[in-house]
Amino acid sequence: MSDFGSQINDSGAEFFFRVTDRLQMDSCLAALANDSKSVVIFSQSSELLDYYGAAFVRRVKQKLATSQVEIFMPRDTEAMLDRFNKLLNALSLDVAVASRAGQAPEKVWVVYDANALGAHELQLLTRLIQQFPGAAISIVLMFSSETTQNEDVTRPNKQFVSWGLDLPTPEQKLSAIQQARQNGTEETAIQFFNRLSKAAAKKAAATSTLEAIAAPRKLQAQAPKAVTPQKKRVWPWLLGVAGLLLISLATALFLNPEVIATLQTQATEVVNDMFGQTKPHAETPVATPAAESLESKEEIVAGSVPPGPPDAEKLAAAAAEDKVITELPELAVQGRLWLAKVPDDSFVLAHKTFSRVKDAQAYIKGKEWLVNARVVPVFDDGKDEASFAVMTGPFRSKDRAKNTIARLGLPSDVTITPVAMALSQTEPRKSKP
Repeated sequence: MSDFGSQINDSGAEFFFRVTDRLQMDSCLAALANDSKSVVIFSQSSELLDYYGAAFVRRVKQKLATSQVEIFMPRDTEAMLDRFNKLLNALSLDVAVASRAGQAPEKVWVVYDANALGAHELQLLTRLIQQFPGAAISIVLMFSSETTQNEDVTRPNKQFVSWGLDLPTPEQKLSAIQQARQNGTEETAIQFFNRLSKAAAKKAAATSTLEAIAAPRKLQAQAPKAVTPQKKRVWPWLLGVAGLLLISLATALFLNPEVIATLQTQATEVVNDMFGQTKPHAETPVATPAAESLESKEEIVAGSVPPGPPDAEKLAAAAAEDKVITELPELAVQGRLWLAKVPDDSFVLAHKTFSRVKDAQAYIKGKEWLVNARVVPVFDDGKDEASFAVMTGPFRSKDRAKNTIARLGLPSDVTITPVAMALSQTEPRKSKP
């Protein structure tokens, strides 16, 4: 926890090198104590965040002597969410959603290093705070390092107020030290600013080291390579190899005249595209949008094959079957790629399955709990056509998935599916004889 835990109990002098920081602290404290608002404190300097975060928690304890103040680390988030859920279960809906404007919170939960939280956990926690103010819980989220998560929390959520911390300028340091000299705390102020300077110098040195390591490699990659006499002698050998390849290619084309016809067709299409001609070749299938259903793709491919002998019909049928299997809509392809990157031992929620991608998109639209949902293809045994499932997750355990279903009040037909099983269903499977 860095020095944050020890600084909470430090009752020494506080240093404000910017007037705005003093005003921001007072404003955030008033919003929390008087209207049960929640607070986001963020800074690129972890030392600055520890110092002022601890000072803010001390003031909260002094002002709200009857409220319970607790410190949570990211690993404790699951237990924190379970406690919140139990508190809500003990309240009626009218009480849970009632505003607490003009009242102090009964509990204040401080989440240290909040940027280490998972996106799903952070979203769920802030949504509970916003939708159920009657639970009488306010939270203080502390974001360190360069992160945009604090903006994701405060921008859409009126229940939160924010306070951003910046490192002092040399002029601000000097002014603060002079003020501390008048108050008899000059030595403490100098030690405080020395800690900030050392931390900033250490961070800058680490960045400079990485840049110094990367710079020679970058220059080496950008520098033009001189052509040596030995490399010049390689050209005759390369020309000889290229000549042999051309001879082999000409022989192959002579022995396979149908390849020449295919190349001629492709060349004609390229020329037509370049000069704006749109006449399709008689034997070329009509292109279809990526988001069309698999059924329409099958009809177009089958209709584009000219009649021929029985063998040709079998080849055409096989080609059409291959199109159905492989040409998934882009949204489903991206969903399958996402699922493939998820750990095999985790779980996802399957909300609903549709025969068309656009129906799955329509189902997702307007539902807050599906804002991060993915559309994943699902193949039944022996079927070449895919269905499209709406999935969310992942979850590290089955219990966490169950808790999410309970907290969000999801329908009973939402199923918990192991990732390994879901991934196995994204490819066509031959039915067992």
